Amino acid sequence: MNSIGIFQYQSRKETPTDRIERLDQAIKKIKEKVDIIVCPELFMSGYGNAEDIKKYAEKSKGSFAESISNLAKKFNLSIIYGYPELEGDKLYNSAQCFDNKGASLANHRKTVLPKTSNENEIFYPGQKNSIISIAGLKISLVICYELEFPEIIRNAAFNKVDLVIAPTGQSNLWPAAARHISRSRAFENGIFVAYANSCGKNNGINFMGESKIINPKGLDVVSAKDKEELIIGEIDLNLISFVRKKLPYLDDVKGIKKY
Repeated sequence: MNSIGIFQYQSRKETPTDRIERLDQAIKKIKEKVDIIVCPELFMSGYGNAEDIKKYAEKSKGSFAESISNLAKKFNLSIIYGYPELEGDKLYNSAQCFDNKGASLANHRKTVLPKTSNENEIFYPGQKNSIISIAGLKISLVICYELEFPEIIRNAAFNKVDLVIAPTGQSNLWPAAARHISRSRAFENGIFVAYANSCGKNNGINFMGESKIINPKGLDVVSAKDKEELIIGEIDLNLISFVRKKLPYLDDVKGIKKY
């Protein structure tokens, strides 16, 4: 068994240092062993404000990244967080993963940019999918809108991932993404999905919260509501094998005729 935590942050006007301190305090309250903590999309800057995004953007080895690395070492767990990445003169909507030794395992750049909050005008798209291994789990890292493309998640499933982790910044204008699509991605691929959203109101956006960890049956292992909290759920790899024997979507889809 592996335990995954999601820090559902209440988005507010704060500096990255303030946000990291809130994460620190939330992790301190955990009493059980947790392998991975996931923070929302653009956790460091907040979502939906181009000025703040540019103000707090940094390189993947910047000072805020160093603080997250130190937290991972301090608490002996992996941390995945969203941030605006500055590389040369380009901005990327990125999510970085540090392992429990403080080493960067992946720096995923969002490959598909929606028009919401002008993401497609602010950021450059990434070019690669990100698959990593942590604590015996094979993980695909995606960001928000990417989860809404069944092709991306099906490709990850064909690459034998156990868990898809999706930092997100979902507003209450599009509730289907959190309530239905995330669960469908888990069910139709026989995998776990960790959906890490913000909550609260900031930059004119009502973030809906409802972060959750979903099992291969498409059912919630644990879910949050609309307040700041850190939720924890277990990943049982045996359930993946059980579900795929009963519902072998990954095998049966190969026999479907494409028109």
